[in-house]
Amino acid sequence: MLYYYILIINLTLLVNSYIFKYETSCNSFEFKDLENLIGSLHRYALDNGQLIVRDIGLTIGQRKLLKRYQNIEIISAKYKQKENIPMINVKHEFFPINETLFSRYNNGKYNYIDSIRKRFYLAIVIPFIQSQFNKLIDQLNFEKNYSPCRNQSNSIDLILYHNEKISSILDNKTRQIHYQNKCFKNIRIFAADLSENENSYPIGSAIMWKKLLINEQFSRTSLRYYGYTHFFLMEPDTRPIRSYWLDIIVEQIINGHDRESYISTQWWMIGSLYRGFQSLGQNYLHINGNALYHLSLSFILFLQYVSYEYPYDSKQSSGYDLDLFLYLFKHIDKGKKFWHKFQFSDFIQNCWHTGCNEMNEEFLYNNPNTYLIHELIKDLQSYHLINIPSYFTNVRLLNYSN
Repeated sequence: MLYYYILIINLTLLVNSYIFKYETSCNSFEFKDLENLIGSLHRYALDNGQLIVRDIGLTIGQRKLLKRYQNIEIISAKYKQKENIPMINVKHEFFPINETLFSRYNNGKYNYIDSIRKRFYLAIVIPFIQSQFNKLIDQLNFEKNYSPCRNQSNSIDLILYHNEKISSILDNKTRQIHYQNKCFKNIRIFAADLSENENSYPIGSAIMWKKLLINEQFSRTSLRYYGYTHFFLMEPDTRPIRSYWLDIIVEQIINGHDRESYISTQWWMIGSLYRGFQSLGQNYLHINGNALYHLSLSFILFLQYVSYEYPYDSKQSSGYDLDLFLYLFKHIDKGKKFWHKFQFSDFIQNCWHTGCNEMNEEFLYNNPNTYLIHELIKDLQSYHLINIPSYFTNVRLLNYSN
């Protein structure tokens, strides 16, 4: 209590209903503090506040992310400070008292990261291994029946993500795929480069998933390294059942706003609980990994707590997606703070092993909001794709790996 009153006494008056600018400095290891500071600014002073960030060692990915955040300007370390712009410590945060904005030390708590308003940059990630290559081709061919989007987008990429090294047989084979679609600005190839011990199920899929979510300063397979704000994981056994499925994914993010709007995302994961016909029991209540994720640093920090208790390469793990919910069920008090970050939806349905009976017209009628199905299908060609043309040509693609 004493600390609280000392903190209040030393508050600095910042603004009272007029436009203001503040400058802070940040290196790569303070980025979570910076994101918390930006989030507090967007939460309480969005329309009349601007933050200038002096770059004293940010990573490429961090700079890319900042360029997508509203009212943020990046300057170099050598840029001369303007006398009329006050400084604020990056480890502080804004908060209001009686419609007046003050600052205080964040005390190592990052409550405002998910309040950041940003323009979304979405990655559709298809993870696969050699035995799934034909399913990958089938999946790409579904666009002939179900167009992903109505209009071209400059904020959505497609990533083909395999488990092997760059220049492996699978990598070279993937780079010969000639696939173009107006719905994606870029088509990239990521190589997870799994070790022999990692290259097995379910450990391999968990590690590939985790590498996408690693902090942007540590890995080039980190999606945040490229400036992505969200991603949808779409395994080769996930397929559309309606056109414009990509537009529906985007709608989960923008929630009725214009695509160029700055928006905040308060959730971390949106997807389907089990909708198939097997009896799994309440212990398997979770969102399947084929889901939409918010690449929030607060989510990444949460995943660190989960991985400490359920290491992905240990017998304690029940699968990276189920582990999230086992952790929440086990830690009831902690879970109360995070359950709202995980949202069930029916834009995708998980019918693992049984199918959803989606070929039945009654299913389509009763599930008008479902556009994607996740299930195991032995022969995708028998559904719609009878004559699949060759997708192979000599096309040069960029390398992306660790």
